[in-house]
Amino acid sequence: METPKDGAKELAELHFHLGQSVEPHILWSIAHEQGIRLPSKDYWEFYELITLGKKTEISWEDYHELFKWTELIQSSPVAMERAVYEVLSGAYRANNITLLEPSFNPMLRNRGGEKDLDQIILGALRGMERGLVEFPNVRAGLILLLDRRFPIATNEIIVNKAIKYKSRGVVGIDIAGPMAPDFRYEDYTDLYKKARSAGLKTTVHTGEDGSAEEMEYVLKVLPLDRVNHGFRAYSSPALLKTISEKNLTLCLCPTSSMSVGFIKSGAHLREIIRTLYDSGVKFCINTDNPSMLKTNLSKEIELMRKHEILSESEIDQTIRWAFEATFIPTEPGKNLYL
Repeated sequence: METPKDGAKELAELHFHLGQSVEPHILWSIAHEQGIRLPSKDYWEFYELITLGKKTEISWEDYHELFKWTELIQSSPVAMERAVYEVLSGAYRANNITLLEPSFNPMLRNRGGEKDLDQIILGALRGMERGLVEFPNVRAGLILLLDRRFPIATNEIIVNKAIKYKSRGVVGIDIAGPMAPDFRYEDYTDLYKKARSAGLKTTVHTGEDGSAEEMEYVLKVLPLDRVNHGFRAYSSPALLKTISEKNLTLCLCPTSSMSVGFIKSGAHLREIIRTLYDSGVKFCINTDNPSMLKTNLSKEIELMRKHEILSESEIDQTIRWAFEATFIPTEPGKNLYL
């Protein structure tokens, strides 16, 4: 349901995955338009399949399994165009989000090479451009995801595509996905430097399922502009100092991290966020996978009030940090790519 935006604060969201950000009824429609055979012809069974359904917690492994159907449904240029458009326009109408950076892995949407990778990316860019034309006070940029399960040669292709489409609206790269036995962060140092030399920004998923020690290592070997999650830093004063000195912004996702049990409770969430804030670490609040988790950015911010974590002025500060940490190279009120 859409909400009137009279007097509502403008919000920015920097960390959310396209695969689980499209509303279930829209994915249902896209799947039928493409003739994809779904495991059920009942919409509500489909809804339970791609969301947490009645569950409030889920295992880390099952969490990633939920992406398979949404990525399959989005695996065509037409589907990507509609998905990005619906996410951009819906985020603005429902939550007054005027700056957003959806992320996705194009290799997980080309059906193993059956679909052209450039067409998948261009479809996403067309969807973004359509949304920016219809909602001219919104700014957006796409982040392409690398995957820890992929060989480095495959991930390098994604980086090269990100560089290729930088002038159209790809603004950065990220590494996500479950940890794989052969994956090593140090193998990506040069690739990240290449992306930054080409004018892209960089972030990485770390400090959520792993340890503070792992996160500290990642920050040493990868040149970064932001960090996705990163809340494990709260347990290490030295790491908190490093993050502050590097002027990195952490993109936290409270409901997501609580759903998989990495953050144990509202009290644990409060301990983490208060430690970050009081240590001078910049962070912003995000959804990660809003449709799957049945959340949105306004609900995530409301958690800060519900658990008495941040004051209103402190919430406003995190919103400012989000706008300041954007990867989008444009001035407010101007869309660089149109």
